[in-house]
Amino acid sequence: MTRASVTGTGDLLVVVPLDVAAGFRLAGTRTAVADSPAHAVHLVDTELSSGFRGVVAVAAQLWADVPPRTRVAWESSTVPLVVALPAETSEPAQARRERVRDLLARSVGYEITFTPEEGSR
Repeated sequence: MTRASVTGTGDLLVVVPLDVAAGFRLAGTRTAVADSPAHAVHLVDTELSSGFRGVVAVAAQLWADVPPRTRVAWESSTVPLVVALPAETSEPAQARRERVRDLLARSVGYEITFTPEEGSR
């Protein structure tokens, strides 16, 4: 495992493979390069223990290869909020909205609806 530096500043840290890191850096995002799922775990755990209070977003391909027990622990964290970056897919708009709603619910502690439910006006 190589030791990668974290570059950038802000309330968002993305943990991504080298091949996509440049794009995040160009956008000014705080970026950490992980060369393996184990390295991603190390980087996220460092943020969890550092007192970082923002969002840690982990690339989908790294997230999928992290041990399930670790993902469950990350998913229960709210400070910082640890989320998986969405994979590049042709996911339907409804599924994307549901994913955003779920992330918002985790971050604020309750579910936010985007449209009124039937009968509630």
